[in-house]
Amino acid sequence: MDSESSLTLPITSPLTEFSQIRPRVLDAVVNRTIDEVPKIKIESELTAALYLEKQRLHRERGNLFTKKRLKKDRALWNGIQKELLQSAVITDRGNLLHDVAARYAEEIGGRFDPKVYKLATGLLPYGFNWLLNAASVKSILPWGMTEDVRSRLRIEGELQHLKKLAAKGTILLVPTHQSNIDSILIGYVIYLMGLPPFAYGAGLNLFSNPVLSFFMSNLGAYTVDRQKSNRIYKAILKNYSTRILREGIHSIFFPAGGRVRSGAIESKLKLGLLGTALEAQIENLQEGNPNPKIFIVPMTTSYHFVLEASTLIDDHLSEAGKHRFIITDDESSQFSKVLNFFWQLFKAQSGMTVRVGRPLDVFGNFVDEEGNSIGPNGTTIDSTRWLSSYGKLGIEPDRDREYTRVLGNKIVERYHAENTILTSHLAAFTFFEGLRERYPEYDLYRFLRMSLSQRTVPWEEFLAEAEISHKKILAASDRGMFHVTPELRTSDTKAWLKDGILNLGLFHGNAVLKRGDGVLYSEDMNLLYYYRNRLAGYGLSLRADPRRRVPGAYDEKGFLV
Repeated sequence: MDSESSLTLPITSPLTEFSQIRPRVLDAVVNRTIDEVPKIKIESELTAALYLEKQRLHRERGNLFTKKRLKKDRALWNGIQKELLQSAVITDRGNLLHDVAARYAEEIGGRFDPKVYKLATGLLPYGFNWLLNAASVKSILPWGMTEDVRSRLRIEGELQHLKKLAAKGTILLVPTHQSNIDSILIGYVIYLMGLPPFAYGAGLNLFSNPVLSFFMSNLGAYTVDRQKSNRIYKAILKNYSTRILREGIHSIFFPAGGRVRSGAIESKLKLGLLGTALEAQIENLQEGNPNPKIFIVPMTTSYHFVLEASTLIDDHLSEAGKHRFIITDDESSQFSKVLNFFWQLFKAQSGMTVRVGRPLDVFGNFVDEEGNSIGPNGTTIDSTRWLSSYGKLGIEPDRDREYTRVLGNKIVERYHAENTILTSHLAAFTFFEGLRERYPEYDLYRFLRMSLSQRTVPWEEFLAEAEISHKKILAASDRGMFHVTPELRTSDTKAWLKDGILNLGLFHGNAVLKRGDGVLYSEDMNLLYYYRNRLAGYGLSLRADPRRRVPGAYDEKGFLV
């Protein structure tokens, strides 16, 4: 990224004035949610919510920082239960619905304090720079620091395109999601690009940390509690997202619904919140908003090593991982491991790559720099016509669900095209696939439990396989299937392998790949699979049927292809 763009002052945003409009926004969200529930169904919706919330509260134990919130939740639902036992003549069910909706809206609704934003955008770069200089054995004194964390961040792609569209409509940034570090990284990237602050959804569990909660609660974060599954809560969350987009507040959310546990690029998205972009644009057009369009911008992040990789892949491979909504005990909850992550990242002079993808409209079409939607045949599309039935502009649930489904598929397609392959990914992929050729009869779980001798390969054999794999990857990149870093744009196979193996061995206790006396082996097959999966979904697997280039597909032995 050029230095000029990083120093551009942020353009104004309604989020910076959110404290003034917050009461109005929450009232609108509550009233809309209540209006969506037919009077005849209010009691059944409250009863269903009561049942699900009682189950949730029975499961949750809480900690020092969450007990107060859980106590309030229990008081609310105990009160709702008592009121529902009385007749509708005595207790108005509509008032009960309002109480629940207002409570949810207050919990979800974000805040923004410009003073806290100024503090955070000053402290974060300084903290990163201090850690970078200390880890690089440079001076840690303020006047002696010579390295800037921006030198370790590769920000590529449609930067200027994004900035131009931010002045013409509302941006909905939809990044891939590997780590809880993503939120910090993307917020900093937005600041470096000279864009205004974005609102973003964050898991309620992240607010358990008082320090993190203070900053997130004042920097536009709105809470998403995946443990709450009742329809009233989901409606409040959806209506809040729609409302802030209508207010012109640029937003971020991770459409996969959480971190991808397999290590692969997202192949399935949750379409509920994604559909709020289309809804917001329709309502903007109906009200004659001068900048009615919502622009969907995919973004990919690439790390050589991921903070929570061990926990994520173990959860992905375990039966338990299929049943729980959220991991509360991973590495990102431990400050010492987060600090060690950045320390190792900077010490090894490793980097992170963020790529801004080509912007899309709410239908999944590409958008030019003027904000015009461009159809497959290159013609400009009139979005109003696409959103009208029999000449009337409005919401059509069946039609709009199909539009959102197409948009979701297009985002997945763009994730794969905008993915940046690192040397570590290719080293893990090559070694993993080479082992698969040696043990073709093994299914995934037997394969991952092979003995050390089985997962040891002569270095010269691996080097030959790496040269073939390297050529295949470069050819695929040249066809536009994904991007590769400059370190892979070399004819020196030993050089990129050295970089990849080094980075894979920096953070985790067991080395993903390790060189011995003329051999290469893996000390952790689960992690090897995790990093190898960054190249899954392209049909490049040695044993994959090239006709099955379906993202997220598994072969007959359980491997991602």
